[in-house]
Amino acid sequence: MVNTVSIDRLPAPTWNRLRVNDASVAWDAENTVPLEDMRLTVAPGEKHPPVRFELVDRGDAYSSGRLRLAAAAGSEVTVFERCTAVQNLLGQVEVTVGENATVRLVQLLCPEQGAVLRHEVRVQCGQKGQFQMITVLLGTGDVYADQQAQLLGDGSGFTADMAYLAAGTRRVDINLAVDHFGRDTTSVIQADGALLDGAQKTFRGTIDFKRGSSGAVGSENETVLLLGDRVVNKTVPLILCAEENVDGSHGATIGEMDEDTRFYFESRGIDRETAESMLARAAVERLIRLAGDNAFAQAAEGKLEETLSEREEKRHEGL
Repeated sequence: MVNTVSIDRLPAPTWNRLRVNDASVAWDAENTVPLEDMRLTVAPGEKHPPVRFELVDRGDAYSSGRLRLAAAAGSEVTVFERCTAVQNLLGQVEVTVGENATVRLVQLLCPEQGAVLRHEVRVQCGQKGQFQMITVLLGTGDVYADQQAQLLGDGSGFTADMAYLAAGTRRVDINLAVDHFGRDTTSVIQADGALLDGAQKTFRGTIDFKRGSSGAVGSENETVLLLGDRVVNKTVPLILCAEENVDGSHGATIGEMDEDTRFYFESRGIDRETAESMLARAAVERLIRLAGDNAFAQAAEGKLEETLSEREEKRHEGL
């Protein structure tokens, strides 16, 4: 039976008047069809070759798949993940990072028109364990990304680089929370993207300094480019603190293409639509280069072109 479920919930309710404490989606948990359940254990000290995890629904109304990864002490591994939803899909990634281990997760999340893609990441880092995440959110359907990390060991670290492009009436909902438990832990969150036409985006970024996390440092920043008169942007930074000797910061840059930038493009014979397309692509293309993988780059660039091409077709149809 389809019910309305609450997801992407802030760890501490706030901003009540904006109604951004959580998100709601229609979901049929009882009839969700299980897909791939991949398990990977990286041995101590192993430099594991890159792993590819592709999750695509098979046309069922609701489906789900999961990746469980355990990286033992001193190991290293990079996972390239691609989630494509034609119907309603739930993807889950669970990662345990051992002492002095390094895990890098590179994601491409792409729901199609009319689909809902829910994606969850749960991470636990041991002493001096490092987790790095690159997330690209494209496609034409709605995407809900719920990412949570626990820095349990002293000296552990979490880095997240996210980029999104949303056009039409697409909804992008992101909830990212990092809990600092260990001493001298670090977290860096960077989110960049563009909203076009009537797209809607909510970004919740939480850094929580737990008692005992002395010396911890956390920062979060977001840059949002607004390229439509009907776009809706909600940026929700949150820093929670139960420890005195910590350093937390957040910032956001939100705005339209200014007159100086527009003049720069026009003086070089570039019209407004082309200029908007170039600016909208910038954040995604930066992460494609950062990923450093040809297969991932081809897939992401293909989805980027599809997203912008479909937008142009709909705009011309409306003329």
